[in-house]
Amino acid sequence: MLPRRLIFLIPIAFMFTACGSEEKKPPTVGETRDFAAVCDKANEGKRVAVVGYLRLPDELDRKSTVVLRLFRSADFSGQPVGVSSFPFGKEAQQIEFIPKDFSDKDLKVHTADGQVATSGTKVKVSGDVYYPTVGQTFQCALSNPLVELAK
Repeated sequence: MLPRRLIFLIPIAFMFTACGSEEKKPPTVGETRDFAAVCDKANEGKRVAVVGYLRLPDELDRKSTVVLRLFRSADFSGQPVGVSSFPFGKEAQQIEFIPKDFSDKDLKVHTADGQVATSGTKVKVSGDVYYPTVGQTFQCALSNPLVELAK
């Protein structure tokens, strides 16, 4: 007969194993939406694509990933959509390391096909729509993003 502690710990071990086994799915192209409609509640959880211009946030944690801002126009006016999150690196779907004192010129995102998008480059971003649980400068965001240069 198993000791009581072991009987209690086995289900907990299975729970942690199940939580850690979820793999990140490769990003795919979403259904195109107008920029103004991306944050509509009807899109929550759906994979959408939207065209705009990426920009760095005012502040960032340069240790792990970056949540970028996607604006409708190149002058970065209006409310952005969040684009989360990019790991640092020089491979597809990564962002190059951002220096401590950064500006928009430091943004270099490696697109799905290996090109580089900078601040002011028109891009098409696909992602799963979600709403942040804590206050942000954006109403909604796109997770598991796929970034392509826009045509």
